[in-house]
Amino acid sequence: MVGESVKNGKSNLRVVCHSSPLIALSKIDGLVILQHLFKQVYIPTSVFQETVLQSHLIPQQEAILTAIAENYLQVVEPHTPLTFKRVLGPGEQGVIKLAVEKQADLLLMDDRKAQNEATELGLPVLKTAVLLQRAESLGVIASYSETMQWLEKLKIYLPR
Repeated sequence: MVGESVKNGKSNLRVVCHSSPLIALSKIDGLVILQHLFKQVYIPTSVFQETVLQSHLIPQQEAILTAIAENYLQVVEPHTPLTFKRVLGPGEQGVIKLAVEKQADLLLMDDRKAQNEATELGLPVLKTAVLLQRAESLGVIASYSETMQWLEKLKIYLPR
């Protein structure tokens, strides 16, 4: 999906992102990957609260706030009422609600329960590791395997 509908190096897909990709990418100064691949990425206010307001990690906060200031990451409060089959946290619920509301073409998330819920609603999901593979194939990052090793050294373990 990342390689689809690309104009000027950026996809025109409507993308909604969960906290785990934001956290992982911010650890390696990699939020710019989202900027290179997508014209606009949305996060629900619950993810903003989790990754910025409730976080004590200053570099993570700064990276996400910079992405917002540079206008390739946008915080949106979802208003779509949804009932979930699974017990999901506020971030997962917010991402799925926002994806339904925005008619998202893609959800970036790593939580398996949330992925299953999204898939059952017909929402396409992409894991962070797969995003990094696609980023490598498009020349946005030099090496998927080196990036994954770097994340693992930082104690970030992404499902593949």
